[in-house]
Amino acid sequence: MNNQKYGLRAITEQDYDFIYQVKKEAYKKYVEMNFGGWDEEQQQEFFKQFIETYKEGAYIITFQGTDIGFYNDCETEGTYEIGNICILPEYQNRGIGTVILQDVLEKYADREIRLQYFKQNPVGRLYERLGFQQCGETPYHYQMRK
Repeated sequence: MNNQKYGLRAITEQDYDFIYQVKKEAYKKYVEMNFGGWDEEQQQEFFKQFIETYKEGAYIITFQGTDIGFYNDCETEGTYEIGNICILPEYQNRGIGTVILQDVLEKYADREIRLQYFKQNPVGRLYERLGFQQCGETPYHYQMRK
């Protein structure tokens, strides 16, 4: 695992294009697998709704002074939900996502932590290694909690 620390900073409107591109990079193949294609106009509209709803809990992930991805969460009483951890491909497999998850687990150890992911995404193995257990599913996602 890489021992160098990531950073999180609150997003600004100037980050919206970057966040969209990172989400597209992370999820396009899964959207295509599940929905038969990527409709750019539709995805842009989904993104506008997403950013309006979650911008208060959205952060740019930085590493060595470079923006490398984004993270968003949602806190409710007793529950913490991880929305997205999206990291650009050239920064994946360096342990950064794992460290983010470990920090979340430590910070919110007194709460139930929930997340979901596309069924085809191999990230589920990481979540299981960190102690998450499947608690439900949709036609396209597995839902987990710890």
